[in-house]
Amino acid sequence: MNSLPLYHSLNEIVKALPLACKIKRVLQAFTLGVVATQSCRLGSIALALRPLGQAASQYRRLQRFLANPRVEIATLQDAWIQQVLTSLKLSELRLLVDETKLSDHLSVMVVGVAVKDGCIPVVWRCYSPEQYPVEGQVQLIAALVARVLCHCPDQRFWLLADRGIGTSPALIRAVEGLGVRVFFRVQGTTRFRDAQGKETSLKNRAAPAQEWQSYGDVFKKNGWLRLHVATVWEAGYAQPWCLVSSTAIDPRAYGQRFQQEVGFRDLKSDGFGWHLSHIWQPDHAERLLLVLTVAYFLVYSLGVRLPRPTRGRGSRLSVFRRGLDAIRDLTHPSILPLLPHPPPVTLHVSCSEARRGGLLRRWRPDLSRAAYGDSYLTPGPSPSGEGVFAAGDVRPEPCGLRGKPPQPRPLSERRGGF
Repeated sequence: MNSLPLYHSLNEIVKALPLACKIKRVLQAFTLGVVATQSCRLGSIALALRPLGQAASQYRRLQRFLANPRVEIATLQDAWIQQVLTSLKLSELRLLVDETKLSDHLSVMVVGVAVKDGCIPVVWRCYSPEQYPVEGQVQLIAALVARVLCHCPDQRFWLLADRGIGTSPALIRAVEGLGVRVFFRVQGTTRFRDAQGKETSLKNRAAPAQEWQSYGDVFKKNGWLRLHVATVWEAGYAQPWCLVSSTAIDPRAYGQRFQQEVGFRDLKSDGFGWHLSHIWQPDHAERLLLVLTVAYFLVYSLGVRLPRPTRGRGSRLSVFRRGLDAIRDLTHPSILPLLPHPPPVTLHVSCSEARRGGLLRRWRPDLSRAAYGDSYLTPGPSPSGEGVFAAGDVRPEPCGLRGKPPQPRPLSERRGGF
């Protein structure tokens, strides 16, 4: 794989961000280090950046970037949203919102764009679990969605959320007030009232291996909201999906919401090890997530361009994983430096035979220089005393051979032997 297109793609992404040139260079190196090491631990990245300077110096550069107040994450997110929406060119955007946690130290609310086999984060907010944003969850999510909406007000948007977030009439009202259609999963105990006035819980409308859709009122305790409702209970699953939406939509399309879970997995255990970063300060974590998001987009774009294998393990890999494996093949070290140097090979051939046949030139390619280094044939003593040639790294003076190695004679002049 040629690494130049990958480097140029990253260069174009970083160039479009409103940062000083010096900070852009750090961001570019930071992203390349994450991609090369497939880790976001600063120590590992600093070791990968040793071609740019000492590892200790690179470590401090990364620390300064994460703590730099001039890296204004809100401004950078606005520029990032524009880049992602422009590059994807989707006629209908489906935004996914969910909260992910890094152990007990940090919570992150993320709004991303659904793509094939993944989700690209476009705007996020980090906070401590003990210090939830004062505006509350509804206003937090509405503000994040509004920031995406302002970059393409004429675009058609859907917002998908799981039942932990979606069972909120206040959130539905706030999002629909922005002109965004909702497609939420809700709790099975949510009350539903049909056109005939009959009330029941949504889970009682579901049946195994069946699908049901209707239109009516939901959320009795909050004054009823008129929405489209659906239940889907796939065979073999313990619970059904209980869904509400602003307009009629295929209920099975809700499965796209799980692509955000795939995206979180790619950022964490299956990709860059975000959960092992040990960076818990919210402002530092937001800058780190910017680096991880750029790296994720870079790897995903590479995976899209790679052909999908039709069989074997590669046929089961996601787009992101194919791109990550291609980069690993390019950068990952091998065990070759750890293998012992091969012992010298002694060839008991007389100097006269070597002169006549050009033994040096004939045997040098067979020593596998790629595997054994710059080993070559050198003369040494033989039991007969006339001289031998052996593979080694030191070239003593040959017995009777001084100056340049002997040149082989043309094939037409050879009579036999070598």
